[in-house]
Amino acid sequence: MNKRILLWTYVLCLCFSSQSFAIWYEASGQAVIRNGNKELARQRATQEAIQQALLFSGASVRSVQSMAQGLLKDDRFEVRAVGEVSNVELIDEVYTDDVVTVTVRADIFPQDSQCDASDYKKTIITAWFPISNREQAAFGNIYDLGKPVANLMKEEFGMYSRYAGIHHIEPFYFSPNVGKVQHKAMNMARNKGGQFVLLGEIQNLNVEEPENTYVDSLTFWREEEPLRNIAFHMKLVDGSTGELLMDKVFRARTPWTFNKYETVDVNSSRLWDSPFGTSVKQILQNIAQEVDETVSCIPAYGRIISVQNNQLAANIGTSQGVKRGDKLKIFQMRQFFSPTGEPHYQYDIHPAEVEVAKVFHNSSVLRPTSMIPLANIQPNDFVVRQ
Repeated sequence: MNKRILLWTYVLCLCFSSQSFAIWYEASGQAVIRNGNKELARQRATQEAIQQALLFSGASVRSVQSMAQGLLKDDRFEVRAVGEVSNVELIDEVYTDDVVTVTVRADIFPQDSQCDASDYKKTIITAWFPISNREQAAFGNIYDLGKPVANLMKEEFGMYSRYAGIHHIEPFYFSPNVGKVQHKAMNMARNKGGQFVLLGEIQNLNVEEPENTYVDSLTFWREEEPLRNIAFHMKLVDGSTGELLMDKVFRARTPWTFNKYETVDVNSSRLWDSPFGTSVKQILQNIAQEVDETVSCIPAYGRIISVQNNQLAANIGTSQGVKRGDKLKIFQMRQFFSPTGEPHYQYDIHPAEVEVAKVFHNSSVLRPTSMIPLANIQPNDFVVRQ
């Protein structure tokens, strides 16, 4: 691969604000020198390098005709970006035979506002929600509550999420508080083809039983409805890097309208139409909206699932918004560590562009748009929309 992007992340502590993350991208572009016109080839190679960096950061480029600091003749360019490009520097310029290779570095600071995402829908893998204090489920015998909760969360994503959807629910309990949870989440994402992994645990189901309230000594005792606490601990993990994107507890408190000694069917409309069920669904809606906001500005990508006869199959399809004729780029991701032990990621972008030739619900067939062979591409490499 002769195009390369290196990504580093560091933290800037800004006064009177929360932490803000800055990312710099180092990208290379190439162009053929035709009729001895080195300046035109240099401009095209520089434009390509800038486009690669901006697109890979999640920006949507409208035009990259000129760039500041003397990289090109003018200092104007337009880009509708997820982040703000604060600086672009020329790193290297190499001439080999009739090809010029230009390397640039772009510093990109994320914006606080929601981006205008026109990207594919991101895929999320989840699992059943375990109950951390199972004795609390004895009240109503709702020990299996975590199974329908996962399905209901998928429905809430379908109704309230613009940028992400639940792609698959693993049929087992998976706590976000197990050891090496991020590593296990990455394995889950790789095995099931998701971009993110959302794990939840029912942290609290405690019931507050009221004391009987005396109304009239000549009539009766009135028994008030108990209140039930609800708390979901949620973690959102990037399935490729293991980065923890969200770690939050969502809470509610609601009347429990069932008899103290009654076994309540966790799959019944009677439960989910009750004040308790309504409160749980409201929490799940809040989770869907929080996750949606978190991932809205992250570029959507898919994984390559097979390579055969100079064509690829990827695990993204119409359910993510893929259409026939869409152009995609291929990249590989590698992790390495700094001398202080901090993880960083290197992105290698393949020179070949691919086009969606066939598209299905959750998969697509990709073919190269040029004569560049699809060499050195393997399953679990990635494709991303340009």
